[in-house]
Amino acid sequence: MPIENLFQAARENARTIGDQPAVVFVPDGPDGDIHRELTYSALDRGARRIGAWLQRHRSPGDRVILLYPPGTDFVEAFFGCLYAGMTPVPSPLPGNDGRAGRLRTILQAADASTILTDSGNLDDLSTEVDHGIVTTATDVPDLADENAWTEPDVGPDTLALLQFTSGSTSEPRGVMVSHAGLWHNLGLIAKTFELGTGLRTASWLPHYHDMGLIGGSLTSIRYGGTLWLMSPMSFLRDPFRWLALIDRYDIEISPAPNFAYDLCVRRIKPERAAALDLSRWRHALNGAEPVDPATLRRFVRHFEVAGLAPTAMRPCYGMAEVGLLVTGTEAGRISEPVRVDAAALERRQFVLSDGADSHALVDSGPVPEDFELLIVDPGTQTPLADGRIGEIWLRGPSVANGYWGQPDVTTATFGAYTSEDDGPYLRTGDLGVCHEGNLFVTGRIKELIIVNGRNIYPQDLERRLPMLHPLLADGGSAAFGVPGEGQERVVVVQELRAANLDAAAVQALSDLVKAQLSQYSGTPVANVCFVKRGGVLRTTSGKVRRTEMREQFRTGTLRSEFEDLEPSIARRYRGARDLAGV
Repeated sequence: MPIENLFQAARENARTIGDQPAVVFVPDGPDGDIHRELTYSALDRGARRIGAWLQRHRSPGDRVILLYPPGTDFVEAFFGCLYAGMTPVPSPLPGNDGRAGRLRTILQAADASTILTDSGNLDDLSTEVDHGIVTTATDVPDLADENAWTEPDVGPDTLALLQFTSGSTSEPRGVMVSHAGLWHNLGLIAKTFELGTGLRTASWLPHYHDMGLIGGSLTSIRYGGTLWLMSPMSFLRDPFRWLALIDRYDIEISPAPNFAYDLCVRRIKPERAAALDLSRWRHALNGAEPVDPATLRRFVRHFEVAGLAPTAMRPCYGMAEVGLLVTGTEAGRISEPVRVDAAALERRQFVLSDGADSHALVDSGPVPEDFELLIVDPGTQTPLADGRIGEIWLRGPSVANGYWGQPDVTTATFGAYTSEDDGPYLRTGDLGVCHEGNLFVTGRIKELIIVNGRNIYPQDLERRLPMLHPLLADGGSAAFGVPGEGQERVVVVQELRAANLDAAAVQALSDLVKAQLSQYSGTPVANVCFVKRGGVLRTTSGKVRRTEMREQFRTGTLRSEFEDLEPSIARRYRGARDLAGV
């Protein structure tokens, strides 16, 4: 019988390579030994045990929230839902960083009545969530008899998961990913990156995020590979551990967002880099946020001493609404940036230029054959000619079925038609352009700062900040626009350790930011806020939550240590004439 979905692939792997490790979790610590190894046979037994419990207590198609710390228990529970014919809904454990609110949103949006977790979190979750929600730990021996499990009816349209978006520009939404769509996207990942069976993957990405889930564990299990897993906190504490994992276990593919590669360069000293051997790392995937050409260059230069090949850097583009991947650069190609006219870019035109004011962009690879991609004017829905920047619209077999329980938003997002009545297409909300067959992603529509008709990309300002002063080199930042008198005004929020700085020094730093960013962007940047470390909000995948940062600024809930605002902005948002130095 042909293998046509992930459930069948897991069953087949248990039968053919049952003794092979599917997932190996490496605990925190610089010399951590293997904490738990989950073979394909053990994964199958665990999934049948959890599946049997779900089949006894719930109905096919029910949504099941998965709340686990990093580790193998999550993987067992995810496949337990597939084995039960139910829909897994990966979600982060609630904590003190706003995730409790996110959990409530997901519970309500998914209309879920069951939470699966581990014994270590059962009591807290049982207290925290509504009493109508059944919460169960799956790592107990008497959960259910695996032999009581019965094979579900899984078809192409059966939901494989509800993948909640990271919520960088809106509330999280549950993307309905079907088995057919997921299966196609896993095949596209393998084809794009030329992956074979038995691949060796490493990931520290959150298991509830599409890049960590589909790009990590599901791709690896689909192709009978082994995934070495570590926690996101372990990476953030010491990025060296990620690269040491890649070295130690001969990893060939490992994905991460752009900021992770920058963090490695900043935090890993050259002598530690020289101790690594990264020559076998063939696919250093860079996605989930705009790829900075300077990041690619810095990372290759910093780790060439470790044998890292320039061709290993693989920019890619995707989103939860298509499962994960849309485009990725070809194997063996060095991702060289192109330079375009900066002023034209602000007018949404892609004009090659070597001038002093040119701007570097790097592509995310060619559009796959079975995807149809249009660049469309987001206001008129008119398809644009090559060389014009517009919204990226997509049509293809991986495109999801829509957002769970949100028919209006689904129609608006997944059912778009051009002015020529061609459709339906998925509206991505991303801006981009195609050049010589490759896709260049330039930003998010909702995050553009528009000043005097010019389009200012916030990531350009944020990437410039660390270059201005050593005190700005290691903190997060967010740039956004707010309504001002007659036009939008630029606000920059920067994390800063200012404990040892006097007021004059902080003011001098603010003056430097305003002067340098204004000169760099050619538009006034006159509003600067310094916040403590952690004050710049990020999504679960590390994206800057610019929309929420803007709302915090507008509503006065931003926890600034210092604000230097234009008088008109101070009056409008703070009710004062001048709050510099607050």
